[in-house]
Amino acid sequence: MKKLTSSKLKSPKLIVNKVNKNIRLALYVAVIATLTACLGSKQYSNTAEVINNHLANTPIKPNKIVTSVTDKRQYLSIILPNQLQVILISDPTVKKSAAALSVAVGSYQEPNGFGGLAHYLEHMLFLGTKSYPKVGDYSVFLSRNGGFDNAYTQVDHTNYMMTVNNNAYPEALHRFSGFFYEPLLSVKYADKERNSVNSEWTMKSPDDEVILEQLNGTTLNPNHPISQFNWGNLETLSDHGERKLQTQLVNFYNKYYSANIMKAVLISNLPISELKKLANTYFAVIPNKNIAKPQVMVSAATPAQLKKIIHYLPQTDMKALSLKFVITDNSDQFALKPNKYVSYLLNNEMPGALAPTLRNMGLIENLSSYVHPTEYGNSGNFSIEVKLTEQGVKNKDKIIGVIFKYIDLIKNKGIDQKYFTEIKQSLNNSFRFKEKIADYAYAWDIAAELQFKPTNYVLSGDYEYQHFDSKAISNVLAQLTIDNVRIFYIDKKQPVNKKMHFFKGQYSVEDITVNKIASWQQAAAKVELNLPATNSLMPKNFALVTAKYTNKPKALINEAGLNLYLGHSRYFKQPKGSFIANFNSSLNDKSPRNAVMAALLAKGLDLALMPLKTEALAAGMRLDFYNSKGVTLVVDGFTDQQENLLARTYNIIRSYQLSENELANLKAAYLSEKASAKKKMLLRQLFPNLSLLMNLSSFGDKSLLAEVKGISIKEITAFRDQLLQRTHLNIFAFGNYSEQQAIKNARLLKSLLPKNRQYAKLYQEALFHPQAGTVVNWQQEADLTDMAFVDVLLQPLSVKQHASVKVLSQILSPALYNQIRTEEQLAYAVGFFNRVLPDQLMMGFYIQSSVKGPAAVAKRIELFKQGFVKTLAQMTPKEFSTIKQSTLVTLTQPPKNLNEESSSFYQDWRQQKFVFDSKIKLIAAVKNVTLADINGLYQSSVSANNYGRVVVQMRGTNFKDKPFTDFEKVEQVVNIDAFHSKSL
Repeated sequence: MKKLTSSKLKSPKLIVNKVNKNIRLALYVAVIATLTACLGSKQYSNTAEVINNHLANTPIKPNKIVTSVTDKRQYLSIILPNQLQVILISDPTVKKSAAALSVAVGSYQEPNGFGGLAHYLEHMLFLGTKSYPKVGDYSVFLSRNGGFDNAYTQVDHTNYMMTVNNNAYPEALHRFSGFFYEPLLSVKYADKERNSVNSEWTMKSPDDEVILEQLNGTTLNPNHPISQFNWGNLETLSDHGERKLQTQLVNFYNKYYSANIMKAVLISNLPISELKKLANTYFAVIPNKNIAKPQVMVSAATPAQLKKIIHYLPQTDMKALSLKFVITDNSDQFALKPNKYVSYLLNNEMPGALAPTLRNMGLIENLSSYVHPTEYGNSGNFSIEVKLTEQGVKNKDKIIGVIFKYIDLIKNKGIDQKYFTEIKQSLNNSFRFKEKIADYAYAWDIAAELQFKPTNYVLSGDYEYQHFDSKAISNVLAQLTIDNVRIFYIDKKQPVNKKMHFFKGQYSVEDITVNKIASWQQAAAKVELNLPATNSLMPKNFALVTAKYTNKPKALINEAGLNLYLGHSRYFKQPKGSFIANFNSSLNDKSPRNAVMAALLAKGLDLALMPLKTEALAAGMRLDFYNSKGVTLVVDGFTDQQENLLARTYNIIRSYQLSENELANLKAAYLSEKASAKKKMLLRQLFPNLSLLMNLSSFGDKSLLAEVKGISIKEITAFRDQLLQRTHLNIFAFGNYSEQQAIKNARLLKSLLPKNRQYAKLYQEALFHPQAGTVVNWQQEADLTDMAFVDVLLQPLSVKQHASVKVLSQILSPALYNQIRTEEQLAYAVGFFNRVLPDQLMMGFYIQSSVKGPAAVAKRIELFKQGFVKTLAQMTPKEFSTIKQSTLVTLTQPPKNLNEESSSFYQDWRQQKFVFDSKIKLIAAVKNVTLADINGLYQSSVSANNYGRVVVQMRGTNFKDKPFTDFEKVEQVVNIDAFHSKSL
């Protein structure tokens, strides 16, 4: 768990909520000057209405910010006197306000030798300001007022965000804005944050995706900043002779953190006039140094780096191809979308297109393309990513030949207005019915987008498709050539002769020769390809049904073998909904062999459904299919075509037939995934191991792997038939479904099942219930360097205890983070969490550390737990009241979208709690929680006498000589299957 997202994450996501202390606001008085620019908002349901006869190569510029017709928020863009642009968003419905600020500087501007300096500065800004110098106080303030914070560093910008309860917003803005004009950047915490950045790098550096991103830069132009190491570690973030780290840090901040290259977003329930005042009060004081927006002037690639094959030996059993093209920056053509057009055809899964053709040949699992037009600052990256089967590893020549053959097909016959019309319709539908997201994420996204898009189009830019421009499309396709490609071969058999600095990655580079090109062309010569057919799932009817069941879902069908629950939205009028059908069965969990067959079947069906999933996605629907108490089918999005989609999906499932070659590929993929799982970041292993231990219906890898080889096609087909023959159909529908429509869809699925179906009661996996006062300990050696453990307490589920834990978490989490991570630098990832199981309450601590072994880390966590008893006892009733109220605000704030609204009902449905009242009961219980309840709960948890305790420890190679932590009255788990058998 982390406070700051990595500088390498393209789509940064918040992991955890943080908590904070209420400190009296000391208003900073700033001069409020006349605003130099203002923009309001204007709504368009279809941009075609305002774009008739557009002939220019640049997007039309409406006078206002373009918003969706469903968006009722008020927007205004202002330029403060210091030239800092701020987007103000007033939404009277929100109970939490948010803010974000981006700076147009990132890793590309780091001085040579100080890789990670921008990332390190991002960390340092959180460690106190002149107005609020106490380290950790910012996070404590936010958390105790229902909020949290995050940030990330990218190559071309850095972005900071926070959210907090509305009543604490002014003080939160005062604290937040201070990062950008009065940070302490204290030398006292320099070593600690160096260790934090180093710990983050250590934790993530074994990840193949991280290594490949660095390898991409390493093999590009060595004079371009993409080639530099920009994660940061103890070697790069140190003094280099006369060049002192602290001096470099301060100079970097002073040079680049200038108001005129910053973009901010404020979202609150306040009216626009009040948000203007807040913006001027807290952000106009940020200095304007009048610097030019940083630019990259060096080419990302010269001919010396192009037309290459790069062989990479992965850490996991990864099997992939990656084709990367350096393309001209065409981000100014966002409203013409030539990149989107080409990617749409490359990603299309219609019969005869690229991916299904290669998949039908047994060569690939998945193929996708993505484009980042400014990835290298002054140029972009167009990538085609291919996940290979075992057979595909042996046939790379054919795959590459077919890819280039398909690109040529698009060039010659694929630039067609009908695809433009289809893409435009999809984008228009998405924007017309665009749903809200969490305000902190919304602020974050807008603050970043403002660095790259015109203000008018900051909301609609990704959806604008104003004009079919065949020349723009041709210009992109003209760059997707062998002369401009760099192809990464990724699997365990690759020849390598070079080692990467700071990473375990090994690689080699070779030229693409004339003979190699000829071999690609020859291998693909007889492969037939077709351009995609028209999408048949585009919605046409957006009519809304009458919402009846808005308080909680109602059982519409409750009969032998079929249950249907339907809920309607209280908040949203959207022609969308989620239809989730669990083909409920215990068959998967009867034996290790059944578990493997279920996994192989699910993987095979997922691949078979890929064309339909992709078609559905383009039409505004999501189709998902996975193992869960039998199999679960999920369809959500526009409801108009869902009946059609459900029927087509089930018919694929029912008629699915494997070939020997497909089965061999599925088995190889299964074995590969099992092997690769042991190479993942330890936190990604830790919680699956905890789930494995807790789920008594699951099996250990040893018994699963022993079954793989002998499974036949006949067995899997019989398994599929038996599963459908014995399934109990349990359905949860939420959204734009009438009773008749929901029942019709449910009856449709039932009618497609075998007529002589035999079904049992609804099945729920058996979970481990530890006895109070006992400890179950599972310790495991890990192939990676760090250590990790999770230590949880369990007791019978009580809504009062659940409510107490919810409030406790807001007090404990920031204190734990500040002490263990910030002050002691024991770990980058550390946290406290709670979870509700069907009839148990779980709460506990987790950590991944590169500093000390398991026993030493566990001892330090235990000392923290003991010391926090006194901290909690000193809490005042006023402080507690603020925290409890913050918890209630979080629980009662209106949902942002349909999925958020339905989530608590969905969780009840999954746990077969069909009264659908868990959240209502929790809110009522939180209202009655007292400070004495919290103290009693915590003291009880420290002694642990009233709880069962489960501990999972993982010891990496750097701590082989360090002991695991031990316990009195402990049950050691040596064999997971034997433990499960004993516990059932």
